[in-house]
Amino acid sequence: MVKLNKRTVVVEDKDEVSGFPKYTFSLIPLDKLEQYKNKTDRFIDVIAKIKAVTNATKVTTASGDQQMRRVILLEDLKGNTIELSLSGKRALEFDGEQVIHVGQHHHVIAIFVGTLVKLYKGHYPFLSGTSACRWYINENDIAEIKIFQKSLPSDPIPVQKTYLQTDADAAQKFEDRTLQELKHVDPFLDMGQRYQCTATIIGITENQTWCYRACKICNSRMIQKENNYECAKEGCPSSQFEWKYKIPFIASDHTYKLEFMFFEKKGMELIGKSASTLIKQYKPKEIPLEISAWIGYKFTFIVRVLSKKSVNAADPSFEVLMIKERFGKEPITSFTSSNEGVPAESSSSFITEFKDLPLLIPITSKDTKERLTDYSQVETAGETQDMEIEPFGIWEEAQSSNKRSFGELDNHNQEINDNNEDPSEDNTTKRMRSQEKSKN
Repeated sequence: MVKLNKRTVVVEDKDEVSGFPKYTFSLIPLDKLEQYKNKTDRFIDVIAKIKAVTNATKVTTASGDQQMRRVILLEDLKGNTIELSLSGKRALEFDGEQVIHVGQHHHVIAIFVGTLVKLYKGHYPFLSGTSACRWYINENDIAEIKIFQKSLPSDPIPVQKTYLQTDADAAQKFEDRTLQELKHVDPFLDMGQRYQCTATIIGITENQTWCYRACKICNSRMIQKENNYECAKEGCPSSQFEWKYKIPFIASDHTYKLEFMFFEKKGMELIGKSASTLIKQYKPKEIPLEISAWIGYKFTFIVRVLSKKSVNAADPSFEVLMIKERFGKEPITSFTSSNEGVPAESSSSFITEFKDLPLLIPITSKDTKERLTDYSQVETAGETQDMEIEPFGIWEEAQSSNKRSFGELDNHNQEINDNNEDPSEDNTTKRMRSQEKSKN
């Protein structure tokens, strides 16, 4: 960030500057971002792999203005995750379709510069990217990206495409139920029906694990067969798995208590780390501190009944589809009873060869001149406002079948399986060159 005042003079230097870096940034690890929350005296630069990308759509901000928005889920080498919310023109310039396409078979590693750390509802941090934000994706001549790539497994996990709710989706009403009323939901007749409820997590179901071995193809439960594992889904040939969340929380609203299951997407949204990260520290029947720390917190959920799990149980169990609202912590007595990360500061101004690594596929920004015409009324005002952008709740599946997330189309009935999860020099270089001269 360069601070200018009324006496600042910017002069164009037409001569080539020897040794001027093609890229400049100062990387901050994701687990160190907390100290920069709501601070605007400097921009934050981060490096991470992209795990999921939403569509770009118009949303209404806290100030009542409409603006384009896209949300990207980032993960570092330690398993820490954070959401990056791109606003205005940046939401359109980010080539989400290309990231999804490349990310099906290759790692997608990105450096985002010019972001700020914001807090949602005063508690939950996320990165905000407006007019100052730029990115370098899979650039092979950036040493930090190649170092990051070297620490990743050879087989990438496909980047997910998720659906970002529009204002119309957000306005959709769900039937509000108490837990006493949800107790009487029929697992057959009410299959697929969605409900809204508000409850406090008071514990975790005993004798259940918080994760499971998920098939890499269909997310079904893997069964151990002699010296290997086989997918429980008939006809699936997979023998490879990854650990995913299946957290059986118990929640109460003073009328009753029921089990609410958090599968991988909602688990990552709540915990901030993936199940594959926590399994390195905890056993499946050993509840991680990162999970038990949420006991006592109150939420408003959008849920649906887990049919197969509920049919023979005394009380139905529900899958959390969306965390609609987060409240503070309440005393539960009133209810029924490592991989190495990126250095803290680093700057890239050199090229290093990594001959033992495959080349990454660089992804550039979109040319949005034509597309911006359709959004001219919502792109001009307030692009750099200090908005309270709601980043949470975007990774739920869509509200109608034609809006289902990528990768879930073939898994419509995965909930029935019980153990499955809810299925040349560009403007950036010119800007950096101007900033460097201003610093000098």
